[in-house]
Amino acid sequence: MANELQRHDSGGFLKSLDRFIQDSGLQDVKTRMDSRKGTATITGSRDGIQYTTTVQRNKYGATRTVSQYDTNVGRDAMIEQVKELRRQHYTQQEIADMLGISQATVSIYQRR
Repeated sequence: MANELQRHDSGGFLKSLDRFIQDSGLQDVKTRMDSRKGTATITGSRDGIQYTTTVQRNKYGATRTVSQYDTNVGRDAMIEQVKELRRQHYTQQEIADMLGISQATVSIYQRR
């Protein structure tokens, strides 16, 4: 997928994105593209796990990051995940996408 960010025009990239989503079997899929930052994020769930794949363009190619989190963890565990991701400099919206929660919930959890 990282190479496809560079090789395909936007139409080809969107087809590749659709193919990735279909092949992965994810449900409740959300995609987000930020052309300013050069990132594309796909988030979805399957079998009680929330999956997030992010591809970020950089000077020499692209970096792909994949994360997965249980969707049925308790509130305390979710708060710890939010705090850990904030320490890793993820934005509130990126964390919300990764964990399948709202940005407002991330804001509340990071203050606890």
